[in-house]
Amino acid sequence: MSFVIEIFAWLFIETIFGFIFYSTGCLILKLITFGQFKMEFKDFGAYKVSKSRKVNLICLLGITFYILLIVLIAYLNN
Repeated sequence: MSFVIEIFAWLFIETIFGFIFYSTGCLILKLITFGQFKMEFKDFGAYKVSKSRKVNLICLLGITFYILLIVLIAYLNN
């Protein structure tokens, strides 16, 4: 029983982090392109339905942003 609960917990965590990375990637693209990027910001349900290659690349951009932010903070603390 605990195995099933653990699977659902990890799926829930993955979904939340994926949505955070997706929304960060969309905001970065909007800022970089000065609003010319026309992908609409989707709600949580539409995000889960549209897990396409374009969405995965936007998530990768969001993950990269947070990794660079962590590296910058670590560099500045040294």
